[in-house]
Amino acid sequence: MGMKNWLFGTKRKDDAEALATLKAQINRYEHESRNLERQADEQKSLAAKMLKSGNKAGAKQALKRRAIYMKRLNQVQNMLMNLQSQIDSIQTATSTVETVKAMELGTKVVKTKMQEVDVEKTERVMDEVMSQRDEIEMMTEALSDTALSESILDYEDDVAIDDQLAQLEAEMNLGKTEELPDLSDLPSTPTEKPTEKEEDTSDLEAELASLKKKLSDDK
Repeated sequence: MGMKNWLFGTKRKDDAEALATLKAQINRYEHESRNLERQADEQKSLAAKMLKSGNKAGAKQALKRRAIYMKRLNQVQNMLMNLQSQIDSIQTATSTVETVKAMELGTKVVKTKMQEVDVEKTERVMDEVMSQRDEIEMMTEALSDTALSESILDYEDDVAIDDQLAQLEAEMNLGKTEELPDLSDLPSTPTEKPTEKEEDTSDLEAELASLKKKLSDDK
C-alpha cells in the first residue's frame, strides 16, 4: 500500500495501532538506554578501582567494555529519536488528513449552495431590487406631491389668501411703528445762507438830524 493510500484509506483504528506499536518500542529502548548508562558507569568505576590497585590491564578491559556500552547507547538514542520522529509524522499526517477532509466537505457545501444561486440569478435579483426601489421612490414622490391639494383652489381663492396675508402682516406690525416727533416748536430750518450782520447806524443818524436842526436855527 502506497503512502497516499495509507494516508487516505486507513481508519482511525490503524492509526491508533501504529502509534501504540511505536510507543511500545520507544518504551523498550528507553529501558535499555537506562541499563546501558548504568553499565557504562559501573565499568568506569571498576576501571578506576583497578587502576588504583595497580591492575592496569584490568582497568583497560573495563574501559573497553564501557566503550561498547556507550556505542550501543548511542545507537539506542538514535533509534529513539527516529521512533519519535515517526510518531510526529503520523500525528501530523493525521491532522493533515482531517484538515483536507474538512476543507473538502466545506468545498462541497459551497458548491451545492452555488448551484442554487448562480451569477445570472444574482444579477437578476439585484435588478429587480433596484427596479422596485425606483418604483417605491416614484410612488412616494407622487403621494407627497402638493399639486393635488393646491388644484382645489381657484384664482379668487388665491386673491383672498393674498389679502389675508397682507392683513396679517399689518396686524403683526401694528404698534411697532413709531410716531413722528412733533416739530412745531422747533425753529424752522433756514433755506438760505445767513447774511452777514448789518452795522447799527441809529446813533449816527440821530447825530446828523441834531446837526441839521442846529444849522437851521443859526440861520
